[in-house]
Amino acid sequence: MSAVAISPPPPVQAQAAARRSAQILRQLDDLLHDFISKGGPLPWEYALLNRAIRHLGDEVRAGVILQTDLDAYIDDITRRHLPGTMQAEALEAKYGYSGDFQIIDHIYTRHTTAEPHLRHWDLFFHAQAAPVAVRNRKAYFVHLMQEHLAARAGRSLDVLNVASGPCRDLREFFLEQPEAAVTVDCVDMDARAIEHGSRLCLPWLDRITFHHRNILKHTPARRYDLVWSAGLFDYVSDRLFIHLLSALLQVVKPGGEVVVGNFSDHNPSRDYMEIFGRWKLRHRSRETLLALAAKAGADLAQTVVRWEAEGVNYFLHIRR
Repeated sequence: MSAVAISPPPPVQAQAAARRSAQILRQLDDLLHDFISKGGPLPWEYALLNRAIRHLGDEVRAGVILQTDLDAYIDDITRRHLPGTMQAEALEAKYGYSGDFQIIDHIYTRHTTAEPHLRHWDLFFHAQAAPVAVRNRKAYFVHLMQEHLAARAGRSLDVLNVASGPCRDLREFFLEQPEAAVTVDCVDMDARAIEHGSRLCLPWLDRITFHHRNILKHTPARRYDLVWSAGLFDYVSDRLFIHLLSALLQVVKPGGEVVVGNFSDHNPSRDYMEIFGRWKLRHRSRETLLALAAKAGADLAQTVVRWEAEGVNYFLHIRR
């Protein structure tokens, strides 16, 4: 009579899973404490740490690690050993979510803690693909503005900046072209972001108007040559994506353009963001972005997906 494999009863399976989860977390703890004792990872050690993080992500997706155990561990080690770092800031979600205007501005400026023994952790954070892509996004906006201005041959450019955040991208554009014939409406639902952006862009408030509004409930009073939204669409469902994009297409002038950013499905730092910062975005492929654009009423013959140099942040361009 052949032997028949019998699965262990659920309690035994649960105990085995708990032991495996604890073992992986001990290994992670040993690795992180080794880096902590040395003052953080150095550039030639980034690959080792990133491989460990990706392995951790695989174990989470496979259900090997208990999410509650992992969350408790990350909270504890960040609180005890990494206070004031970019990782701690993302995890804290001070203004309600990990990608608030302050952390985006800290990414733009490569902010590092004043504590020497923690600085290498911030340098590791800023070297990740996602923060690099966010900084590239700022440069992408400045170049896009310059392209639109050049194409208008001296005519003024009317811009709608949706979920405008810290507005450092807008500041850098005006620093490069302080006399540019540009008017910008910035819309953001966070009053603190409005205040921050107003301070950064103080010299150009004759051409920039800030609106403290939820864009889902805000109907602009005029139409625009360029509608730009850098990071809002990373957080919305497909249904809201279609609804919001359709609304934005209604306020762009004939011949104008709507450009929205969205993190791509190729993000090597996704596990680091989600596990160590609980920074969860809706990553989308090029095909998905084009399909959503079509459902929002875009003419696909006038629609293209581009990306910044890192290939992590996509930009959906729609001409009207």
